[in-house]
Amino acid sequence: MSGGIVESLRVEDLSYSYGTGSLARVVLKKVSFSVSEGEVIIITGPSGSGKTTLLTIIGAMRPFREGSVQFQGHDLAGMTESGLLDVRQRIGFVFQRHNLLKSLPVIENVESGLHLLPETDKEMNRMRAEAMLEAVGLGGRGADYPENLSGGQQQRVAVARALVRMPDMIIADEPTAALDAESGRKVMDVVRHVATQLGCTVLISTHDERIFDVADRRLHIEDGMLQAAH
Repeated sequence: MSGGIVESLRVEDLSYSYGTGSLARVVLKKVSFSVSEGEVIIITGPSGSGKTTLLTIIGAMRPFREGSVQFQGHDLAGMTESGLLDVRQRIGFVFQRHNLLKSLPVIENVESGLHLLPETDKEMNRMRAEAMLEAVGLGGRGADYPENLSGGQQQRVAVARALVRMPDMIIADEPTAALDAESGRKVMDVVRHVATQLGCTVLISTHDERIFDVADRRLHIEDGMLQAAH
């Protein structure tokens, strides 16, 4: 597809259940959609609708048996553990809780996003972390500890940690749920801007209507099925 839109992710007929037999609870029912490189997608739906389950499957963190998930042309179904690890290393994860390491200064928290990558170089890691902190508007705060930052600033550090590895895809699960309106907007503007610069795909699960406008497209899940966004 040279010169045109490049598909980054394709989900086809994905179904998922918890439990087996009479105790089985169906969470996803034949979910199908595709996402292009650089596209920002928001996934909405009530609690328990399957949003987080969908994201953990796409992020190669949860095995599945029914359907297909292709990330950059490679099907996650049947992949070896090393193959799944490679996929996870190409994804930046941002969660509702920033999960920063309180004992480390901000710059080292961002660098921790690089530690599992092959052929990491200490000096290069520091340069990349500093550049990413600058990109999220926290260039002068690298020596501070997380406790000295506001909730919104801590979440921006978490975004920097996810983006520092230059991922092919960002998965964000309720990233603004614990933030006020202004902080949430700043976090999502950063995600949108830096993701556009990197050309990476972004999937965001959220209830936060205040950030719907950052997306190119919105998907809605209810009762485990994709429905028209409303």
